[in-house]
Amino acid sequence: MDEEDAGPTRVLDARHPGWEEVRAVHAELLELAERVPDPELRDRLRAASRRLAAAGTLPSGARPAHPRLSPRELDVLAQVALGCTNAEAAARLGLLPETVKSYLRSAMRKLDSHTRTEAVSTARRKGLLP
Repeated sequence: MDEEDAGPTRVLDARHPGWEEVRAVHAELLELAERVPDPELRDRLRAASRRLAAAGTLPSGARPAHPRLSPRELDVLAQVALGCTNAEAAARLGLLPETVKSYLRSAMRKLDSHTRTEAVSTARRKGLLP
């Protein structure tokens, strides 16, 4: 089999404009998951969002080495990654702004980050966010 038959190998570049749409879809999946009353469907939406977050960041079959973030911490980080303020993230997720701030602080501590931007960057590097 020659190289052409194997199909193209694509490396996804996080700077590509299409990634913003991937990030928006990821955030929307997480947001929808929290509104779904069916626990099985909610878990499937969360799993789909994790797969989307890891797309293009890890070799096939590799498991990311990262701290465990709660689903809500990931929800908040996804909204922050889109550029939302705490108040905007709270409105989108049906939380209070202080609750968003608490989840964000917890995620930042787990990611050993000192700023919102650093937390998002670290989460992306570890395959937690697209």
